[in-house]
Amino acid sequence: MCWFSAEHADRIEQAKAGERLAVKKMAWSSNWVVRETEFESKRPCPVCLMDETRVLFRFADSHQRGDFGSEAEAVFRMLKCPRRDVFEFTDGRQVTLGDLPAGLMFDVLVVPGSEQLSVVLHTEPDEYDEDNGEKDSFLARLRAHF
Repeated sequence: MCWFSAEHADRIEQAKAGERLAVKKMAWSSNWVVRETEFESKRPCPVCLMDETRVLFRFADSHQRGDFGSEAEAVFRMLKCPRRDVFEFTDGRQVTLGDLPAGLMFDVLVVPGSEQLSVVLHTEPDEYDEDNGEKDSFLARLRAHF
């Protein structure tokens, strides 16, 4: 998204940890990453992902999932030669933005340089509640962080 949007979009917004984004097929047959709230808009603002941004894809039943299951973590990479944007999954497989299905939703887990802000989003908390011996909930980790 970032190579294309840097060259073809009038305005671009940066992805932030914790936001939900979507893949939108534009009228000229190119996929853009947009905010979930702008998915139905005819002229959404593209969202640029920084190189090394970690995301969590949420595959619906209508999307081909392959071996991914209902969720899959990936790292966004801006390849330089040739210039293209890909998502690299944990098994090493790379999928270009253009090859992702329209309507696919994903959550931004970590944006490089802002890791301290997204630490509460980790799916496996390493702290236990001393009162009942259970792992802290997302809300408890969020409250502790602030």
